[in-house]
Amino acid sequence: MIRYPWAMEFFDWCVVALYGGIVLLIGSWAGRPRPGTVDTDEYLLGGRTVPTGAVLLSLMATELSAATFVGVPASACQSLAWFYLQFGVGSILARLLLARAIIPLYHRRGVRTVYQFIGQRFGEGARRATAATFVLGRLLASSVRLYIAAFAATIVLGSGLELTILCCGLVAAIYAVRGGIRAVIWTDALQGAVLLLGAVVAISTVGRVMPGGFSAIFDWATQADAFRWIDLPTSSSGFSGDVESPWWIEIFTTSTNLVAALFGGFFLTLATHSTDHDMVQRLLTARGGAEGGRALAWSGLLNIPVVILFLFLGTSLAALNAASGFVSDTEELRWVFPIFIREVMTTPWSGLVVAGLFAAAMSSLDSAICAIGATWSNDLRKRDSNEAQLPRDERHRSTAFVFALLLIGGAIGFSIYEQLYANPKITLVEVALSAMTVVYGALLGVFATGFISRRGTSRRAVAALGVGVSVGITLFMQPVWLGETVVAWPWWIPISATVSGAIVVVGSPKREETGDALSR
Repeated sequence: MIRYPWAMEFFDWCVVALYGGIVLLIGSWAGRPRPGTVDTDEYLLGGRTVPTGAVLLSLMATELSAATFVGVPASACQSLAWFYLQFGVGSILARLLLARAIIPLYHRRGVRTVYQFIGQRFGEGARRATAATFVLGRLLASSVRLYIAAFAATIVLGSGLELTILCCGLVAAIYAVRGGIRAVIWTDALQGAVLLLGAVVAISTVGRVMPGGFSAIFDWATQADAFRWIDLPTSSSGFSGDVESPWWIEIFTTSTNLVAALFGGFFLTLATHSTDHDMVQRLLTARGGAEGGRALAWSGLLNIPVVILFLFLGTSLAALNAASGFVSDTEELRWVFPIFIREVMTTPWSGLVVAGLFAAAMSSLDSAICAIGATWSNDLRKRDSNEAQLPRDERHRSTAFVFALLLIGGAIGFSIYEQLYANPKITLVEVALSAMTVVYGALLGVFATGFISRRGTSRRAVAALGVGVSVGITLFMQPVWLGETVVAWPWWIPISATVSGAIVVVGSPKREETGDALSR
């Protein structure tokens, strides 16, 4: 049953090459110029004519990053639990709120990027500061996701990590830079399908090679209580490990307990889907605020069965590993899925699942390239005062390509950080999600005051971003500075958002709005 190749077979490579060719063809077709369209709106927003279904599929594919494809199965395998599902409940609540109030607001304001809203609310200084903060945060978060996918691919392919990162980045850059958001949306729809198909094929393979089949998997998981998904906080050992702490301490020190997971999922989604243009950009391509809101709401509901699929894959891998021991070192369980592909799967199915790995990398990377390039060109690049429209080709494309190279460099840089400070006990999902929290709390605090308050100035907003990001960095670097994580990552965004929001509004006089508020 077990095989040990260090490189895929020829037919597997053909499957991967075919997938890459189809992605490039779809990107070229979807990104072709359409007659009678405004260059900038077409490149950045798809002419605001993208069907709701395509927006929904693209949003889900972007969220199905390497953290989901590789990290969620590993989380279920390492913890023998489905605690990650708790984050989805908090995420749904946040999406319903944003779909009802915030996405329609952005459409009414007619913004090309969400940072234009901050400019309307606080002024150009705050707009530039929030845009720059997003660019830095998105470079970090997407670099982490690219690293996870590339490292998983190297386990299967036996290739060099840097070469794999470079290949994934360049392929995604080709169609994202050339075709803009429309190419990203339609290629993401394909990549999402490949991701799901890869998970189904992997589960089928586990059921086929597992002695006793799926019945044995369910029996083993039931005995191990591996399907539990609610983690109630209990009394536990303290920070030093030798003193018992009350149950409420665990709420703040662990990331999987129910309270932390609900708050973490809620605030993380509030931040990503209202302040991160990587997520919001495709919602702005819809034909209206109601359509964009529906896509956002449905993405949360449909995300639950998708997460269950990957959690079940992780539980199945844990059962197979208990029976056959294809992962000998417990520290390697965070990479259990790619090890399974390498040592258990056979051609051509392993090629299809590896294509899913590349889809996981590119579905997040292409939209990040497009979003960062759009933000830089629209909110940060200096333009002539009489420039009515931005040309569609050279300016946006050159900017997007530069940031594609920065994302590739960031992934390589994060690989060095992982070599120095990696903790095998921390799941890949936690690594990916915690990387997103460095700047999101600061952004959410400023955006929230813009949504619900008339207080604040551009100078205060800029100061709030600086302090909030400093708080986020301090929390993120706990393992380096303290040797352990004292405050778990789900609380990082609420803490830094509270700090940055307070700086904006406390002691600040009311001022006249420059545009409509939430009440309108």
